[in-house]
Amino acid sequence: MALTRQIEATVGDTVEVSGRRVGDPGRRGEIVEVLDGDEHAHFRVRWEDGHETVLYPGEATTFRRRVSSPVPVAQELVEMLREAGVEFEVLRHRRTTTAAAEAKVLGVMPQMVAKTLVLRDDAGGRLRAVLPATTRVDLVRLADAVGAGSVALVDEQELCDAYPDFELGAVPPFGGRANERIVVDRRLAEVDHVVLEAGVHDTSLRMRTEDLLTVADAQLADIAQD
Repeated sequence: MALTRQIEATVGDTVEVSGRRVGDPGRRGEIVEVLDGDEHAHFRVRWEDGHETVLYPGEATTFRRRVSSPVPVAQELVEMLREAGVEFEVLRHRRTTTAAAEAKVLGVMPQMVAKTLVLRDDAGGRLRAVLPATTRVDLVRLADAVGAGSVALVDEQELCDAYPDFELGAVPPFGGRANERIVVDRRLAEVDHVVLEAGVHDTSLRMRTEDLLTVADAQLADIAQD
């Protein structure tokens, strides 16, 4: 059977190619063109480092459909910040899927870009951890900060179910479901301004860190690995 019949992917979808060796993080990119003229499906892909190649997918290739929200998520968050009366900037950019790539395409230091992780504690409560793009969450420290026995990252299905208006992997520190505990790593308090995704992968917000803490009603704690 031709590979073309097995693949349903279109412009804007995300491509992930897994690493072939242990420890290899693999690559991630965005389909910018679906190419014809061959019995096998192939695509022009813009990778997170900015390079473009023609990809013939194989068994190590995964496609993720781009989520289209009926309401522009970025605008929803913009209105939320306007109502709060804080100063902020809207930054449109090439689509990215990691905080590190977001920092690179915007030309800002990675420690100024915040990534938001969604976790669940041992009592079943959901929380968001906000950290610099350069760090990883310390699950033990985070659990201690919120007074939980343990915390664990939620899976992709729960993310999709809990935040239908946000693109997968682009949950911001505020907006969406209410009554979720927000914990911000202290390292972000060391920078005056922070950049964060606006619920979609091609728009970011830049705002004062102190305003982020206020708008998100966030707790400040040491939750990143050393």
